[in-house]
Amino acid sequence: MIIRTKFFGEMEISEENLLCFPEGILGFEKSSRFVLLDIPGNDVFRVLQDVEREAVAFVVTDPWKFQSDYDIDIPDEELQKIGITHKEQLGILAIVTMGEKISGSTMNLLAPVMLNLENHSGRQHVLTQSPYGTRHRMFPLEEGQSHAGAE
Repeated sequence: MIIRTKFFGEMEISEENLLCFPEGILGFEKSSRFVLLDIPGNDVFRVLQDVEREAVAFVVTDPWKFQSDYDIDIPDEELQKIGITHKEQLGILAIVTMGEKISGSTMNLLAPVMLNLENHSGRQHVLTQSPYGTRHRMFPLEEGQSHAGAE
C-alpha cells in the first residue's frame, strides 16, 4: 500500500508491517494504524507513522540506548490488552522530542509505547509511581548548562 509520510513523502509499505493501536497514542486517539519506519543512515531513531494521517508521526527510540538503568513495571493486565503473555513478545519504545540541537532532545520515559512483536499491536502505557518524566534528557548536560526545558 502507498502512504504519505511526514518526513519521507510517499512510500510503499507492506500491510504485514502495519501496527494496530486500538486506543491510539495519547492525544491522538483517532490514530490507530501505524507503521514503524527506518531512518536511512540512522540506527538509533525510527519513525512511528500514522498510515492514514500524514502529519501524525513520532520519532521513537529504544530507551535503553540512552538510559541503561531504565526500569519499568507494567502490570500484566496492561500487557494482556495487546495480547502479551511472555516477555519475548514485548518491544518498548520511547517517543522523542527533538531539540534544536540533538543534545537538547528528550524522551518520554513516563509513557512508553509497548509493542506486541508477534501480533503487531501496540499501546501507550502511563507508568504509575514512576521517577521518570515526559521530557527526560537523552544526553547528559555539559558543565555549566542549565536544565531549562527538561522535566
